[in-house]
Amino acid sequence: TGPLVGGNTLITICGIAGVLALALVGIYFLRRRQNEGERPAALRAQDLTKEAPQTDYRSMGESPPLSQWMTTYLVGDDLFDDSFSIDSVEGEFMGECGVGIAETIGVGNPKRVSAFEVWLFDKNDIQTVTKVLMSSHVFRDGAARERLSAKGEPVLANPGREAVLETETLQLVARVVDMTYGEGALPEDSFFERVTLELAVWSKV
Repeated sequence: TGPLVGGNTLITICGIAGVLALALVGIYFLRRRQNEGERPAALRAQDLTKEAPQTDYRSMGESPPLSQWMTTYLVGDDLFDDSFSIDSVEGEFMGECGVGIAETIGVGNPKRVSAFEVWLFDKNDIQTVTKVLMSSHVFRDGAARERLSAKGEPVLANPGREAVLETETLQLVARVVDMTYGEGALPEDSFFERVTLELAVWSKV
């Protein structure tokens, strides 16, 4: 009887140890996923920006831009506002460009961004040129589109869509590299879950 009891006890102990091991593995992966989710949206957006391929204008038979940047917005980055200095080949300051939040929809946090401002400042020009990249829902809403038009020319955001901004001495091409809409109780295609933009600037002089 003794050896049988000892065998059953050993099997039980091994079974418990196996269950505990599986539980620990599960807890490890759960915490790892939670930690990834806790990373600020701005940091996760930087990872996506690094992975996004830049347009090779030279291979397309076009002159390469003076400067070229990528930027990504992720829902949760309520302070999204990216700007870049434009310098000549000799290092002379020529202007600035950037993109920021133009409009949100709904209430609560995080903000649901429905439109972005893309702007271009030329030190040789008297005004800053702006265009507004809008979600499909906002673009179709006549009142909202009209209201945002005060900030700049409305442009419907679509993957591959380009918006061209020109000043006296600079030209900026803002291209929507990739984008997805968020889901929820708000109208369909009304706010962005993720948007990656490419900003390329050429000198006109």
